[in-house]
Amino acid sequence: EPLRVFATGGCHVDPNIRHLEGAEAFDTANILVDFEGGVVASIDVCRKAVYGYDQRAELLGTEGMMQSENLFPTTVRKATADWFGHADKPHDFFMNRYAVAYETETAAFARAITDGAQVPVDGWDGVRSLRLALAAEKSALEGRWVDIDEITH
Repeated sequence: EPLRVFATGGCHVDPNIRHLEGAEAFDTANILVDFEGGVVASIDVCRKAVYGYDQRAELLGTEGMMQSENLFPTTVRKATADWFGHADKPHDFFMNRYAVAYETETAAFARAITDGAQVPVDGWDGVRSLRLALAAEKSALEGRWVDIDEITH
């Protein structure tokens, strides 16, 4: 479970959102999350990636590393003297990026209704996520570490 968070943010890309309140005016942010057991997560976000939607994750530990890369429309890669990489930009619409996740989520919901199965993610998971987001906003606005317990249920 996350214990505390430290966040910074600002409006560096899209001046059209500067008028929004709080962290809604951030188009770029950095977040550190301290977890039980000494694990630390680092999150970097930006509302703009000129090469398409970018969402990657990486876990680094003492015995190895795991990465989750962006999803692309094809597996075609291009190699020239100036470039090596995917020929396509990453999927840029959430329904394309998460179609399988939505199908899996809907099937789990249907099993919960028809068979009484446990749902893999429940309302309390949503509450925990919201508390973490609110703690990150408070941290960025106040410039300090914020304990998750400061954000009441």
